[in-house]
Amino acid sequence: MESLKPDFARYSLEERVSLIKTALGLTPADIIVTSVNLVEVNTGSILEDTAILLKGRRIAGILKTREIGRSRGDNTLVLDGRNQYVMPGFIDSHIHIESSMLDPIGFSKIVLKHGTTTVVADPHEIVNVLGIRGFELFVEASKYAPLKILLEIPSCIPPTNPSMGLETPPNTLTTEDLDSMINTGNVVGLGEVMDFLSVLNADEKLLEKIKYSIENNLVVDGHAPLLLPEELNAYISAGILSDHESTNINEAYEKAWRGMYLYIREGSAWRDLEALVKILRGSDCKLCAFTSDDVNVVDLIEKGAMDRIVNKAIQLGLDPVKAIQLATINPAMRLHLEDHIGLIAPGRLGDIVFSSRIEYIQPTTILANGEIVYYNGKLVREFKRPQYPDYALNTVRISDELIDKIDIGAVVAGSRGVVRVNVIRVEPGSALTKHIVEELRVVDGRIQPSPERDTMHVGVVYRHSSSGGYSTGFIQNLGFKYGAVAQTIAHDTHNIIYAGWSINDIKRAIKRIKEIQGGIVIVDNGEVVVELPLRLAGLMSIEEPEVVYEKYKSIVKKLEERDAVFEYIFMTLSLVSLPVIPEIRITDRGLIDVRKGRIIPLIAE
Repeated sequence: MESLKPDFARYSLEERVSLIKTALGLTPADIIVTSVNLVEVNTGSILEDTAILLKGRRIAGILKTREIGRSRGDNTLVLDGRNQYVMPGFIDSHIHIESSMLDPIGFSKIVLKHGTTTVVADPHEIVNVLGIRGFELFVEASKYAPLKILLEIPSCIPPTNPSMGLETPPNTLTTEDLDSMINTGNVVGLGEVMDFLSVLNADEKLLEKIKYSIENNLVVDGHAPLLLPEELNAYISAGILSDHESTNINEAYEKAWRGMYLYIREGSAWRDLEALVKILRGSDCKLCAFTSDDVNVVDLIEKGAMDRIVNKAIQLGLDPVKAIQLATINPAMRLHLEDHIGLIAPGRLGDIVFSSRIEYIQPTTILANGEIVYYNGKLVREFKRPQYPDYALNTVRISDELIDKIDIGAVVAGSRGVVRVNVIRVEPGSALTKHIVEELRVVDGRIQPSPERDTMHVGVVYRHSSSGGYSTGFIQNLGFKYGAVAQTIAHDTHNIIYAGWSINDIKRAIKRIKEIQGGIVIVDNGEVVVELPLRLAGLMSIEEPEVVYEKYKSIVKKLEERDAVFEYIFMTLSLVSLPVIPEIRITDRGLIDVRKGRIIPLIAE
């Protein structure tokens, strides 16, 4: 079977001939980078006073600066590195671009500025909303940017087996659908296999997707939090060889010992690097790499992309070169693409990051595919944005009648009293939840929130058609102090998820979500306090990154006025509807006991 390769891995004989002639000094280089300290990630060395020859999109040679004479022509551009450090373009081994709230073009512009030249994107957020058309939209958008957006085919659309009845899926993908997606562009893998219950139950439909992917030389990524040893053995035996869900050092070692690629996550809400850095300091973890998974526009602009993670690892005591390896050659080898990316060497793509320091990396000049994108921090390449179709910009299809009839706060027998309620308890900075039982008051037949226990309404409204339903429940420890918040970012089927104290404010927030066709809305006393429209599939903005950044910051400021942290509230709430992470979640069908894979009642048994 022919091995699938990304578009950039294909080349002509003419390209190789040109590289050979340039390497031998018979043809002038297009660009020569001189007088740099090259971080050579293969051996962990630093090569001083080095020159790099580029011809077209690839590197033709590595020389000492004094040896470049024959390679320099009248039209050769010489970049004097002035003793800066240069390193390969960073690779993010697992990212959901949608979580940045930027479309692929806006996302590309920012991460390239921070030295990330390749990302492995699992677009299962947009595919859940738009189906195969969402995947094709990402393929098309990725053609407009110099960032290499490598795609993984989503493995679990929806995230749970529809036969379990845990949620109403707007779209489904079958093994047959993989055929129409696998040849559409830079496909390198099967996206994170979240449906661990189906894996452990040896569900043949899911195993067929994994088998199909392996036979087509795609990597298969995992999503396996807190599995027992025998469950982890079974999960890996299915052919799933990487995971980014380790949150403590014991879990990390359990996976590393069993030969999994350990993707160490440092995102906006889920930050695991500090807890896991011991495995990097204390061992030579050959199957380790950094990843961001989910990172928002504010962190991208203010803190960086993969450079942010590399710098934090260095601050935690990791050798700088080793930290760089974890964001370059290690992920390249996992993808079987070290022939093209992940190191600065002959024949590889010209992805080069300049930094005046190595102990704290601050990218200045960035080359991607042999092209200068940023020069001394200034953008020198134009970014164009595709014209997105109407079906991708109008995805909130609920009816006003449904919103009006939403009965928040379950009706129970008797007008007053106390009932025992199954409640979702969340914790700051954790994707996990706790299933607790709380005693809540009943007034006029409805269960009341409890401000003293920080227990408020939560629920999900199906948004993908006018004939959907909704659910209602309670969430504790969210720390939200306005009347209501509603958003269309609700992993993974991305319905409208809401939380709040006031029934009227909740309905007002949901109506406003419909009016702006997706995003985040905060309401208090019947008035919209602040909002962030996300028109593209209800997940991303099509505005410039700086505009989205300012709107995001306005939400942060409003929540800070009432001693709340937006990132915690937004990211936590966005995962409360994902029924594959223990212990308890809520979907449009109701409360979900994740370990048992079943719907449970609001009133505790």
